[in-house]
Amino acid sequence: MNHRAHLLAASSLTVALVLAACVPHRDLQPDQIDKLDKLAEVMDVQATVADPQFKKIGQSAYTDEDWKAFADMSNRLQATSKKIHQFTKGPEMDKLADQLNAHATKLGDVAAKKDAAAASETLAAMKATCKECHSKFK
Repeated sequence: MNHRAHLLAASSLTVALVLAACVPHRDLQPDQIDKLDKLAEVMDVQATVADPQFKKIGQSAYTDEDWKAFADMSNRLQATSKKIHQFTKGPEMDKLADQLNAHATKLGDVAAKKDAAAASETLAAMKATCKECHSKFK
């Protein structure tokens, strides 16, 4: 690769990193979630918390750190799913928010019991609810 190609590649990488840094990710605790004033911010909290955990769907065993992360996810998604009602786009969105809240509550219960099969099943149900809502309202 010549010098010009190296500069172009470096410039492209720099632009990509700057753009990635501009995308806000919110790692907020449940008591901070109620202060959010935009649906996009609430969704970003959900993605920040849930996406790493969704990658664990299908595992047959989880570590103590996973159980803590599931309990944390449960608490935060219970808060965000309640907050979604403030930005409702109608009864169907409210129903999906309530469904997500129920799954989040269940995840907290199964995390306390350290039930790997139920945790994986609940994570999959949560992800399906997220996908359904996004397909209808995003």
